[in-house]
Formats: sequence, C-alpha cells, structure tokens
Amino acid sequence: MKTVGIIAEFNPFHKGHEYLIRTLKKETGSDYAVIVMSGDYTQRGAPAILDKYTRTKMALLCGADLVLELPIYYSTSSAEFFAGGAVSLLNNLGCIDFLGFGSESGDIESMKKVSAVLADEPKDFSEHIKRNLKSGMSYPAARSDALSKYIDKTSDTNDNGFDVSPLSSPNDILGTEYIKALILQHSTITPYAVKRVGAGYDDTELFSDPGHYASAKAIRTVLENLGDIKSISGKDLSQEDAFSQLPIAVKDYLLSLNNDGKLSYISADSFSELLHYKLLLGKNTGFSDFLDVTPDLSDKILGNLNSFSSFSDYIMKLKSKDLTYTRISRALLHIVLGMTSDKLKLYTEDRSAFTSYARILGFNKSASPLMKKIQECSHIPVISTLSDAYKTLDKTAYMLLCDTISASNIYDLVRGTTPINEYAKPPVIL
Repeated sequence: MKTVGIIAEFNPFHKGHEYLIRTLKKETGSDYAVIVMSGDYTQRGAPAILDKYTRTKMALLCGADLVLELPIYYSTSSAEFFAGGAVSLLNNLGCIDFLGFGSESGDIESMKKVSAVLADEPKDFSEHIKRNLKSGMSYPAARSDALSKYIDKTSDTNDNGFDVSPLSSPNDILGTEYIKALILQHSTITPYAVKRVGAGYDDTELFSDPGHYASAKAIRTVLENLGDIKSISGKDLSQEDAFSQLPIAVKDYLLSLNNDGKLSYISADSFSELLHYKLLLGKNTGFSDFLDVTPDLSDKILGNLNSFSSFSDYIMKLKSKDLTYTRISRALLHIVLGMTSDKLKLYTEDRSAFTSYARILGFNKSASPLMKKIQECSHIPVISTLSDAYKTLDKTAYMLLCDTISASNIYDLVRGTTPINEYAKPPVIL
C-alpha cells in the first residue's frame, strides 16, 4: 500500500486540484491521498472563502481519501512555517510514501538543490539576506537575490543544472520549503512535483475552454464580487461562471447548498469591523507582540488608524516596498485572532518536529485500510472526536488545538453560524 500526502488550501477546490490528486496517485502508484488542509484561514492571511468542512467534502468527492486540518499557527504563517508544520504532520503519521505538489517549473532536482542550501543556511547566504533587508528589499526578494549570489560564488562546486528559479514562482517557493522541511525533519518521504497546468497562480481570468483550468484566485474574485466583475468581453460574471470552473461533483454539491440557503462566501472584508475593534482596543499598547508585526509596522498601523475603512483598504494603506500585501494581511489577521510571536516560537522550537497532532476533518469509507495503517504507525495523536483530545495531547499540542478551535469559532461568528460550537461538528464521512 502506497500513500501520497498533499498539502493544500483548496480555496476553493477546482479542476486543477482534481487533476493534481489524480495525477499524483497515478504517477506515484499511490492507493490513497492524504490531504493536510488549511482550516478556516489561509497562508495569504485571509479567511477561506468557504468553511473547512465544505472544502473537505469537495476534496473527498474528487479523489482525496483523508483530510486532516493544518493547525492555525501554521496555516496562516510564512511559507517556512506553513510547510514545516504540514510536513511535520505528514512525517509523523509514519506511513506516507510521497509528498506531492504542483509546481510551475516541475524541476524537482533544482528544487532539491535550492532546498539543501536553505536548510543548511550558509553564513555568507544568511548575511547577504540581512544586507538586502536593510536596503529595503522584501524578504522573498532578499532571499532570492542572496541565493542567486551564493550560487554564483560557489558555482565551481555545483553542476551546471543548478537553477535558482524555484524561488521566483509561488508554487515552486512552497515546493522548495516542503523539501527543506523534509531535510530538516530527517524524513524518508519522497518529494514529487507535478508541473502546473492551466492558469498561473495570480491569473484572474475565467476560461470557456474546459481543458484550461482557472486559478483559485480567479474563482474567488468572481464569487467575492458577484455582479461587479466582468469578463474580457465585458459580460458580467456570475456564480454560474465561477461554478463552471469546478469539477461536476463539486458544482452539484455547491448548488445543493445554494438551493438550501446554506451557501455563503467569506472574504477579508467580512472581518473589517472585527479588525477595527481590535485595533481600537490595542491603540494604547501597540501590536508588536502579535505574530508578523514588527515595531515599525505597529507604529504604521497606529499612524493610519484614523483613516481605517475596511480590511483590504487598510492593507493598501500600509503596503510599501519592503512590506508585501500578503505579509501585512497576515499581520492584521494575527491581530484579529490574537496570535502572538511567542506562541509560534513555542510550537516551532524543535525544527526537526513541530508541535503537531492529526485532527480528522473527513474521510472516505473506502479508505479504511489507510485509517488502520495510520492508527498503527502514527507518532502523534489522531483526533476524530474533539472532546477526547485532552486525554491524548500534551500541554503544548492541546494549546495549539485550542488556538485553532478559537480561530474557527471566530470564523463562524463572522459568517453568522449558529450555534458556534466547534465541538459539535463531526468529521465528514463519504
């Protein structure tokens, strides 16, 4: 029995995701696909457009066999901690053979070489990053430039196939972080890249060609702005246009929710009032204790507070050459959720194994051999019933679980779910 692990957000699940799962299973010869999925919030620092249970069912309908939740401190952190937390979870299951992911380049060998440098952190490389940051570069640009310079300097010790381009595209960046985490955690899991097909990560156009997959961003953009987004031809784009980019099973499922009045979309601006409240609450103490908020950013937040209008507009007011939109969005979300730098440090102190547990969001009944194998091999507690978690988790892991539950309760508060009770939600079983 072979199993491939996939780290994902499925925000929302679309045809490209279905292609990825199907291709990874086929090319790796895997019988099962285990998904580690972000819960109600994503790595770009925003709430997921649909709640985690809806997205779990979407995945299970299209090839996933088991979906596990990525804890909140990893799902909303930078690529390094997002990858490290997810890889730690998969590695500790003790029965994952492959870690599969989409990639713009598909160049797994170059990604491995880049990851080895990132994992080793040579002194010259680290110092170059620091100099770049002091000059005003954003961290992604600073690291990419430092890596390129380091490779040029040491080219006599590397073969001619060493390509640093995996630090220039979103999926490749995550892929190198996954491999880096595998190295640091001494994992035997084999990384496997599938070349991305269809639209690019940041493309915002929907396509009439069924073989050309739209990006999740394009689909979100339409659903979050129904009636306000137009196609290239000038036509108003509708929910049906967005749904046409989804697998048939997912489309049918969402239409059934829509017909029952149970379908609603969440965006960062859904959290505008809550963010404004949290900023007003902390204006006398500042925000530098929160994750991703430096003293300079805290001062900038305070300096612009009187002009607050919405979550997304406020990010644009704070954005600068050295602070990307995503970095600011993550910082503001961490303020909303009360997430601190000290907590992340506690959870990630051991780089060889982040604090983790395996909370089941859903599974297919046909995957019972996989479930049995995980129960036999897992080095971390497997949680299917939240009320029993305190019996199996140590103090730190239980704290991480509680932080994740609290964040989901806030998500449900904003989307108007009643009652707000994460403990009452059973896993999705198909």
